[in-house]
Amino acid sequence: MRVAKPNELQSHAYPVLAAAISEAELSQWFPVPFQHITDPQEAAEPSKAALVRLDAGDTFVLYYGELSNQLMLRIPTSVDATAFLGALLTEVPLPRARILWRRQDARLPRHIAAKTVSAPASKSGRSRAKVTKRTVATRTPKTR
Repeated sequence: MRVAKPNELQSHAYPVLAAAISEAELSQWFPVPFQHITDPQEAAEPSKAALVRLDAGDTFVLYYGELSNQLMLRIPTSVDATAFLGALLTEVPLPRARILWRRQDARLPRHIAAKTVSAPASKSGRSRAKVTKRTVATRTPKTR
C-alpha cells in the first residue's frame, strides 16, 4: 500500500464501505500521510483524507472522520467492488464486526463473511461446540 499520485484517479469515486475504527488502527492499517480537511463544505466533520493505491493496483479515496471515528472508502465506478474488497482485506485486517455499511454489489471475501464462530479447544483438550445462527435459533426459548 502506498500513497497514490493525483493523476492516478481519473474519474469520480463513489462510496463502497464504511467502518468504525480507532485512530490508532487507522495509522497502523493505512500507513500513509493524510491531508486534514476542516472546510465544512468539503466534509461534515473535521476529517483526514488520502488517495491510496493498494499493492494489487486499485486506487481509492479514504476519508476518516475524527469525531465519529468512521472510515469511508470510495472507489471509481470502473473498479469491481467485490474484487476491491478482496484486495483491500488481504492487506488490511479489518474485522467484519467493524464494517458498518457496504455497497449492495460489494460482497465480502469468504474469510470475512463467515457466519460461524468456532470456540478454541479447552485446556482439557476437548473441543467445544461450534456456534452458528441455526444453533442459536434452535436453542433460544420461544415465547407464545
